[in-house]
Amino acid sequence: MALTITPRPQALGATVTGLDLGDGPRPDDVDRLRAAWLEHLVLFFPALHLTTEQHVALGGCFGTLAATSRSDDDHRDQRTIGPNGEVLVLDAATPEGRANAWHTDVTFTARPPKGSLLSMVACPAHGGDTIWTSQYAAYDALHPAVRAMVDGLSAVHGRPGLTGQHVHPMAITHPDTGRRALYVNRGWTTRIDGMDHDLSAGILATLFAHAEKPEFSTRWSWSVGDAALWDNRVTMHYAVNDYGDATRIVHRVTIHDD
Repeated sequence: MALTITPRPQALGATVTGLDLGDGPRPDDVDRLRAAWLEHLVLFFPALHLTTEQHVALGGCFGTLAATSRSDDDHRDQRTIGPNGEVLVLDAATPEGRANAWHTDVTFTARPPKGSLLSMVACPAHGGDTIWTSQYAAYDALHPAVRAMVDGLSAVHGRPGLTGQHVHPMAITHPDTGRRALYVNRGWTTRIDGMDHDLSAGILATLFAHAEKPEFSTRWSWSVGDAALWDNRVTMHYAVNDYGDATRIVHRVTIHDD
């Protein structure tokens, strides 16, 4: 089956079928996936059923892999597998496995990851969807005066006692596309650098609510074996916690610049 990339009808995302990983990712396929990743921000792979080795190999085509739990900035005790601990195991039976808040992965580090590749190992029969939003779309939809304000500000990311803290611009330019994107998220952005607390809290609350609008989003309903690759620089995501005590286990590799 030939590799096919089909854009989804929402603000972002494309579905990929026909990816053959039998002898490892093929260079021509990787080139097409990289281009689609930059264009669509999230790529969905139905029923890919990645082995740990395939997961590491495919994720490594997009950058250098590092386990979140190996970072000095992350104080959470998280399980990893893989040859060098590249694959993070997120089990909904543990507090770390239910990140049911809008967030962008690991923005509390000095150099947050460029992307993530997630594989669904076990999922509920109903519920447990994940939603992604485009931070390009959120930035573009800001009033020009608000964009000008955001362009001049930086914010602190991280939660003391749980993670380290680092300051990042509140709007960034994607290094490959040159497009501007909003760069704050409810999960890890805690305050605007150098600003009064009350004013900072009000501005951030407004920006969070704006960026989380459904018109900027796409939603994926998981089946076992599905995988998703997303651009962590210009998306946020939310794992919907609507499945009670059902089992939900995912494996994720975190992709950094080479």
